[in-house]
Amino acid sequence: MEKKGDLRRHQRTAVSGQAQLSWTDRMGEQKFAYARILDVSESGLRVELREALARHAYVSLRADHIALQGSASVRSCVKKGSLYLVGLEFSGGMKWKPKLKE
Repeated sequence: MEKKGDLRRHQRTAVSGQAQLSWTDRMGEQKFAYARILDVSESGLRVELREALARHAYVSLRADHIALQGSASVRSCVKKGSLYLVGLEFSGGMKWKPKLKE
């Protein structure tokens, strides 16, 4: 059953690991960072990193351990202590599918 007020289209799956992110900041500089992955769904990823990302900015991402590589749009960025929780929505038709257990 879907929680009231939860607008997500896909269920999140808790995942641990790192993603490599790259983006162009508001000053036109190319930035790179490692982010800690918190969870993933078919259409997006939630990460934690030390730097804020502008809403609607596009990032390139790579997370080999969950077989993800492509681009995403920043949907949310919230400060939590000294870190930022960033919600990313995959773009360009990218989707994540969990690996089937053998």
